[in-house]
Amino acid sequence: MNTKSTRLVRQGVLCQLIIATLCCASTAALAAGKTYTLDADFALGLLDGVNYDAPNSDQLQLNAVGTTFPVAWIANAGEDTVSKFDTNLNKEVARYRTWFGPAGQPGFYNHLGNAYDGAAPSRTAVDINGNAYVLNRHFSQGSSSGGVVLKILAEGFIDRNGNGVMDTSADTSNNGIIEPGEMLPLADANGNGIIDDNEIQDERIAWVKRIPDGIGAPLRPTGVLGRAMCIGTDGNLWVGLFSDRTYYKISAADGSTIAGPVSTAPSAGQPNAGSWTPYGCLISADGTLWSASLSGILGKITNTQSNAGPYTVASFASGFNYGIGLGNGKVYLGSANQQFDPATNTYSAIPNMTVGSSGIVVDGSGNIIAGSSTVRKVAPDGTLQWQAPLQAGGSSSVGIQVDANNDVLQIGFTSAGRVQKYRGTDGAPLGVFPVGNMPYTYSDATGLVARNVTNPTGTWTVVYDGGSAGMAWDNINWNDLVPANTSVQVSYRMAETEAGLALASYQLTGKADPLAGSGRFIQVQSRLNGSDQGDSPILFDLTITAVDAGCDVNGNGATDSVDVALVRAGIGQTALPGDVRDQNGDGLITVNDTRLCALKCSLPRCAIAP
Repeated sequence: MNTKSTRLVRQGVLCQLIIATLCCASTAALAAGKTYTLDADFALGLLDGVNYDAPNSDQLQLNAVGTTFPVAWIANAGEDTVSKFDTNLNKEVARYRTWFGPAGQPGFYNHLGNAYDGAAPSRTAVDINGNAYVLNRHFSQGSSSGGVVLKILAEGFIDRNGNGVMDTSADTSNNGIIEPGEMLPLADANGNGIIDDNEIQDERIAWVKRIPDGIGAPLRPTGVLGRAMCIGTDGNLWVGLFSDRTYYKISAADGSTIAGPVSTAPSAGQPNAGSWTPYGCLISADGTLWSASLSGILGKITNTQSNAGPYTVASFASGFNYGIGLGNGKVYLGSANQQFDPATNTYSAIPNMTVGSSGIVVDGSGNIIAGSSTVRKVAPDGTLQWQAPLQAGGSSSVGIQVDANNDVLQIGFTSAGRVQKYRGTDGAPLGVFPVGNMPYTYSDATGLVARNVTNPTGTWTVVYDGGSAGMAWDNINWNDLVPANTSVQVSYRMAETEAGLALASYQLTGKADPLAGSGRFIQVQSRLNGSDQGDSPILFDLTITAVDAGCDVNGNGATDSVDVALVRAGIGQTALPGDVRDQNGDGLITVNDTRLCALKCSLPRCAIAP
């Protein structure tokens, strides 16, 4: 065969290779990455408490009106469970046991219909990631503790049985209420009266700890009662024991006790109306814990962000108080319908709040909502927004909550547990929805306070498809503006399938730091943290970059003249998403891409790799 014939054969083979490779390129192209900077880019992700609204377009900032997760966590005191209630769907989507059950399981204690016996959970709190914490009060029957706290994960699970599947409660019948068979059992297998880690079957439950926890910690008698729980500025929890008149700080990561007991007896030189019995608490952005009580006292503990103290304690005489709310720089007390100004240490009546109230809450715009048999909403200056009576089928409440849409949830305290919902704008009735037995929840059950007062925050979350399995990701970079006491935090996780992302854990990253792991899909969450002065950080843009794969179009692990020819053959074509032939990322295959590809050849003179 002469030289010309040989050249023609080689060209024919190369043409066939080009055709075959280009056919594959549409489905197995390597990703270069993606930059998000315009409104249309940010619209590709999920906005939660952040916006790109005009006049501040093409950037992300925190919402002016606070919001929270579309989930309420309702403690069912009469049956020792907690309901996960979807506030968009208006139905219960999961229910978790907070003590041993059902009947027949070792350790089960039947007090159905009685909210003041047994474990009797009543306080729930939600952190800025959506994880829920539930506090059992423990009037009697087990636990050797004045309180037991559970953490329930918002995402992911702990695969305790190693089967690779998340075993957890779900509304498998899709009827809007969790039936007994849709909850996982919980048994006191060793009879020690404590929920041990190896006894937990629902894999959304991360841990269960008594207060205080740890070897050598004193066992608490029943009747001490865990009756207050709130999230701190550092994400850890403070738990108050009623009869002991003490607080403990516990780790959100594993439930271990960090500090305590912290007595509610006021420190020397502080305002002193006497020690108090903890009965619900919230923490402001400066780390100050405010505590309701049943003794006509408002309690205060400062420096809660510290793990070692010192913790300064004070107390202020008030009317009888039950629920507690934070907002507008004030502390609001239910039952007494009082507002306390920390700047002057003085009380005044909440203007125009004239209804009896057990629960009280401040919504995302600073309006105050309270009530028991009647719900009333007033603006901070007392202007009446609306008043609504109980809905048909409802009952007087022990708890008022505000959901992600700033609608109002009234927790009906009956054996036939009900959540009564009212439209936030005008109080119009939105329905009565079933949960568990004797619901009893007036704490921060939706995370509204944690997300808007304790830690003003919002997130933007986006999923990017790299286009091929095993994608290696290089870094995430972004441009932002962070006023004093604000921040932008970026986390990521990877998986081979989009569904698999929810089972992976987020990892924090810095600007342009190398990323760990691989996977076709990468999910990035940008968290904007505001200041207690109301300042918001700004995220101008964010870029996800894959590891530079050179110009290996045919996927043989090298860049050579075959790859250059494949790029040249595509000149004039529109590049597919993630098309490695588009070396300059302008969306078109051009001669410039050919030149850039040639510069990345693996061997001298761009020889064909063996």
